[in-house]
Amino acid sequence: MHNDTTTIISFWKAHWGTVIGVGLALLLGLAGTACLRAPGRLVARWSGRHGRPVRAQVFLALTAPLVAAIWGVSLHFAALALAAPFGAGGVFTGSPVTLQVYMLLVIAWAGLRVTKVIEHGYPDHVRLRHGHAPDPMLVDALAKIARILIVTIIGLMTLRVLNFSIASLLAFGGVAGVAVGFAAQGVTANLFGALVVYLDQPFKVGEWIVLPAQNVFGTVEHIGWRTTTLRGFDTRPYYVPNQIFNTSVVQTPPRMQARRISETLSIRYADFPKLAAIVEDCRQHVAAHPEIDHSQGDMVYFSKYGTHALEIMIYCFARTQVWKESLAIQERLLIDLGEIVRRHGAQLAVPISQVEITSRAPMEPGLAAAAQWGRCAGVREPAASGRAPPAPALRRRPPTPPPAPARARLWCHAPRPGGSGSPPPRRRRAASGT
Repeated sequence: MHNDTTTIISFWKAHWGTVIGVGLALLLGLAGTACLRAPGRLVARWSGRHGRPVRAQVFLALTAPLVAAIWGVSLHFAALALAAPFGAGGVFTGSPVTLQVYMLLVIAWAGLRVTKVIEHGYPDHVRLRHGHAPDPMLVDALAKIARILIVTIIGLMTLRVLNFSIASLLAFGGVAGVAVGFAAQGVTANLFGALVVYLDQPFKVGEWIVLPAQNVFGTVEHIGWRTTTLRGFDTRPYYVPNQIFNTSVVQTPPRMQARRISETLSIRYADFPKLAAIVEDCRQHVAAHPEIDHSQGDMVYFSKYGTHALEIMIYCFARTQVWKESLAIQERLLIDLGEIVRRHGAQLAVPISQVEITSRAPMEPGLAAAAQWGRCAGVREPAASGRAPPAPALRRRPPTPPPAPARARLWCHAPRPGGSGSPPPRRRRAASGT
């Protein structure tokens, strides 16, 4: 027992420096974590109070990567301190390389976190400071490019630390890129389509677009590297490949300068003498309407003689880009024009079918018999001029007397004498009526 205690004491005396080194490493980790979190929170609160919310969010986003870096360095030194007394120095021969790779990954993590914070917080910051938000598509594109650059740079630096030849890797990438390009033509086309959308900006997130060739329309929710997400008016999602935007026509109705109103006002042919006055009053009303954009040109003219009405063309533009508002303006305009027609004593035309018989055609046997019965009943035939005189009241035909009763035949069944059961039927003829 005494020998074991002496051995343990001698061991700790011999490795007292190792114990101190491990303790200092762990203490460094704890102290660094405490020193980072407390001042970081104070700086974040101060930035938030002084109108710097983005700066506060950046400090909070960097706290976790910095703590991870401090603990990585602390554990590295603790491992080195423990390796010497146990003779495990060969195990940690590559520890500097491991530490460098770890630090590069932490830097990449911090960069991605800061990029996400700036992407979501910078538009609100600009809106509060300047009154207008930056282009969301531009912010989204810059954030995606920043992520690609961070991942690419950290990846190349990691390969360099691991002693990979970048020149050989690029040469292999060139050869493999050709093969991958043939195998993934659709993916490459989608990437270039997304790039074209970001640069040309034919539409933005929040606008609704129409793809006539694909019969797809909806509000743009997200623009990705491969697909663009649309939300239809029936809340149905559409995932459109970006390569379609390179070859298809895209309509963006929210960017219209004004909404067109194109209607036809139909007047009866019987109101032809009042047509000129009606057209003139309608033209003056449209020209003086405050909700009509007269810079786009408005036209009110008698256009043509229709199949059942005199047609007046109404062509103008509402002073709005919103579909709902344009429908309300069109409704008020059409009601006003209908009131103008009514004030002139005219009426709006509706399609009416009129049939006029000018000659008699040969009738079928059944129709001929019906006509003969009508003549017998006193109904006159149409005159030779083709006009049918008013039909007189039809005479009621006298009722037909009921037919005389027919003779009936009776069958009588008499029991057989001296026997039981039913006798065979015996016919007896009796006369009825006389």
